[in-house]
Parts: sequence; structure tokens; C-alpha cells
Amino acid sequence: MITRTPRPPTAFAATATTFGRVLTAYRHSPGLLAITLAAPAGMMLLFGFVFGGALAGTADTAAYRSYLTPGVLVLVAAMGLTATASTANADLNSGLTDRFRALPLPAFAVPAGLALAETLTGGVALAAMSGIGMAAGWRIDAAPVEILTAVALLLLFRFTLSWAGICLGAVIRDEQMLQQTAPLIFGVIMFSNVFVPTETMPGPLRAFAEWNPVSAVVAALRELFGAPGSVAADAAWPLREPVAASAIWLTVALIVTIPVVLRQYGSARPHRN
Repeated sequence: MITRTPRPPTAFAATATTFGRVLTAYRHSPGLLAITLAAPAGMMLLFGFVFGGALAGTADTAAYRSYLTPGVLVLVAAMGLTATASTANADLNSGLTDRFRALPLPAFAVPAGLALAETLTGGVALAAMSGIGMAAGWRIDAAPVEILTAVALLLLFRFTLSWAGICLGAVIRDEQMLQQTAPLIFGVIMFSNVFVPTETMPGPLRAFAEWNPVSAVVAALRELFGAPGSVAADAAWPLREPVAASAIWLTVALIVTIPVVLRQYGSARPHRN
């Protein structure tokens, strides 16, 4: 009698398995989506309606809300970074990742499945936030190709931040220290053009904001969705060519974070207190 040794799962099958595990966890915790949307929706109401008149100045307040919405969409995608980092960190410290490593799975499968699942759930949150933006008066004035490009860019941004979050969760093994990085991440996001044009900022802060990758993605979405507003003639290159700049920033981020993640997952051991 010939005994056949089971073949190890392919990289695609292994990634799909870990992808399904993360989605199952989200299915049992539907409140996570509401928590993800709570802060950005509150900021939409605060900046769009409470502060909207002051920020818009002499311009139409409704036009400012259309200007604001692409920035809030980027904010929704960016705020998922800390949640992804916490999930990766918990898996590593609990020993769950070690159990996966004991299986005949490619090293790439576990973090890739997590990144894809976080991107999918992030896409659901972005769709819900788009509906809130529409209710607030946001309108898209662009061709179908431009709209699809904007959606693809937004999902690529979320996918890239998923890998960045996994990288943070793997490198910063102390859970409390990881939690303290959330305000720093939020601060970097705020130093951008999410809420106001960069030309209204003082010199050094304006330079930082214009070279902030978040600003490039926001500017690209505004351009692709046909949102009102124009970029100053003396703006930095990432704001004058935001789509190209966004593609470069995101590619560099993936090139940097993915090898770090794979190295960390390959040598990961649970942290014991």
C-alpha cells in the first residue's frame, strides 16, 4: 500500500485561509466597523458643519464639504493602521502566529491574509463613509475612468497602510508602547491638507505638509473626484502631480515594510510578561 504525503498548501490557498480567519473575527465583532467610522464621521460633522462656515470664509460652505470629503476618506483609511497593528501584535504575543508557523504555510501567507482582510473591511468602511459624505452634500464630478482610478488608489492606500500596521505590530512588541503610537500617527495625518489647503500654513509647517504622503493621496483624490479647490502655483511637486507622487510614496512604503514584516514573522516568538 502506497501512502501519499499530503502536499503543502499553495501560497494562494494559505493566504486565503488566513484571510478567511480574519474576516470571521470581524463578522463576530460588527461593532469594529462602527468604531472605525465614529471618529471620521464626527470630524465630518464638526469641520463640515460646525467649523465649515469659518473655514470656508467667503466661499460656499457646501463647496468646502465637497473639498473636505476626500480628505475624510483618507482619514478613514489611515485610522485603520492602528487597528491592524494591534491585531498583528496580539497574534504575535499570544503565540497564534507561532502555531501558524508550525504548519506547512508559506511565510508570506499570514501577513498577506491579514493585509487583504484589513483592506476589504476598510473598503466597507470607506463605502459607508462615502455615503455619509454624499448625505453631507459631496458630489463627484468626474469621468468613470477617473472615479475607478480614485477608488483603486484609495484601496491601495489602505492596503499599504495594512502592511505598515503589521510592521508596527511586529516590530513594537510591547502592547502599551504600541498604543502610545496612535496619537503620533494621528498627528502626522493632521499635518496635511485633509482639512485646509497647505498654502494657509506657515513656511516650515507648509513644507512638511506638502511632502507628507497623506497630502499627496488627498490631493490625488480631490483631482480624480473633481472636488473643488486648486493647488497653489508654488506648491511642492507632490501636490502639483499628486497621482504620480501617491504611486511613488505607496510603492516605496510597500518595498520597505513587506521585507521587514516577513523577517519579523520568520523569527517571531511570543512575548511573555
